[in-house]
Amino acid sequence: MPRSRVAAATLALVLMGTACSAGASKGTDMDGPTLTLAVAADVSTWDPAVGAGGNSLGYLQAVYSSLTTLNPADFTIAPGLATAWSYDPPKTTLTLTIRDDVTFSDGTPLDAEAVRANLQRGLTTPGATQSVLAAVKTIEATGPDEVRITLKKPDPGLLYQLSMVPGMIASPKAFATLKTDPVGSGPYVLDLKATTRGTSYTFVRNPTYSLPVAYPFNRLVMKALPDTNAMVNAALSGQVDAGGVPGATLPQVQSGGLAHRKMPGLILGMWIVDRAGKLAPPLAELKVRQAINHGLDAEGILKAVDKGNGSRRAQMFAAGTPGYVESLNGRYPYDPAKAKKLLAEAGYPDGFELTLPSENTYLPALYPIVAQQLGQIGIKVTYKPVSSNLITQQYLAGTYPAFMYTYTSTENWLDASLFLAKGGVFNPFHTADPTVERLMDKIAVAEDAERGPLFRELNTYAVEQAWFAPLYASTNLMVWKKDKVKVETGDDQLFVVLSDYKPVT
Repeated sequence: MPRSRVAAATLALVLMGTACSAGASKGTDMDGPTLTLAVAADVSTWDPAVGAGGNSLGYLQAVYSSLTTLNPADFTIAPGLATAWSYDPPKTTLTLTIRDDVTFSDGTPLDAEAVRANLQRGLTTPGATQSVLAAVKTIEATGPDEVRITLKKPDPGLLYQLSMVPGMIASPKAFATLKTDPVGSGPYVLDLKATTRGTSYTFVRNPTYSLPVAYPFNRLVMKALPDTNAMVNAALSGQVDAGGVPGATLPQVQSGGLAHRKMPGLILGMWIVDRAGKLAPPLAELKVRQAINHGLDAEGILKAVDKGNGSRRAQMFAAGTPGYVESLNGRYPYDPAKAKKLLAEAGYPDGFELTLPSENTYLPALYPIVAQQLGQIGIKVTYKPVSSNLITQQYLAGTYPAFMYTYTSTENWLDASLFLAKGGVFNPFHTADPTVERLMDKIAVAEDAERGPLFRELNTYAVEQAWFAPLYASTNLMVWKKDKVKVETGDDQLFVVLSDYKPVT
């Protein structure tokens, strides 16, 4: 369970801005209200073509406008640099209408050709952006304000991706230097003179900003605070105005007088990736996988490992997304007796041995608990330690039949493509399932209104197949100084965007 996923989740609480820009000390209005945010790590690159997400996502969203924007209240897609879009009936051609009143902070126009150049660069630059644009065949500027994207096959997640890093548009004049000096088209520019790389980044208003989203703060400061204690102390001492902190710090937050809101965090659980039993033959049996689900005490693990700061999950799709089914969370109650019965019915009355990886950086207390609980139903777990910096590499290489992992669930099609589809990178044994393929083929060409029921059917099937043994979704806290800022969000909003912050007047 790599640290990067923990940091990414915390960062999402702090900042999921939609339309921002960057440049070098060309802003105005330095003396107005300032918003200072704590973020969980330093930015790794300012270049969207490299596809820096995770820890860098919030920074990039603070300096680039994206083609579409994600509504955090209901995960619907709204206009950004693209005012409108349409698919042809086969859903293999997407036509975008680009705003005609936008300029980059370096003064050059943002037109269809600039959009084409950015998308083409992302498509040909090795990295995460290239991966998520894999369904793209060609990109054309078919007019001064029109871009046509032709796909190899339908991709229902493309509009979502265009609201994230792959859809962030930088000035083509700055391509050569984007890794260190971003140039975008949103409300802020990066003030290099007031920035200390690795520690604190200052942004001031961009005088060329013309998108309709309002940002009331004249200056934005983002402080990189990778240490959890440092982040909490910064919020309590007033060094920052807002930030994301672990749910376990709630008593400190309340005693310190900070306003707070509970926010969903990472989904923690076991990934049973050897679905065909190549390394561990028992895992090919459905009843064995279901026994593992019944044999893990999710509520007890939540209390022991995360101090109760979370909620039970038995599914991988995030609450608030179309595929989420609340009733599925009760599918596998803790029941060791039933687990043993299922193992016997599967042909393993005396259990079996299972080799799993472990690491000692994140939640090390988890591993002995899992081994003890599975041992009680007859599954003897032997751990092989893995270096923390090799976790993802080894887990996704098919080295182990199962592993404990955390996951940041986002958009249903992206999630399904990653961990259910045959070619998904989180399906390391590339196991194909005809029901999954049938449902994903239907989802790919379905209208928006039809996808929800199909995603729920897919989710239910995955839970019944027990390819995962999710335990709980952790709870994080969004905290802020109530005498300095207001955070205006919807009741069911999953994360906070930059425009949600308002100054207290």
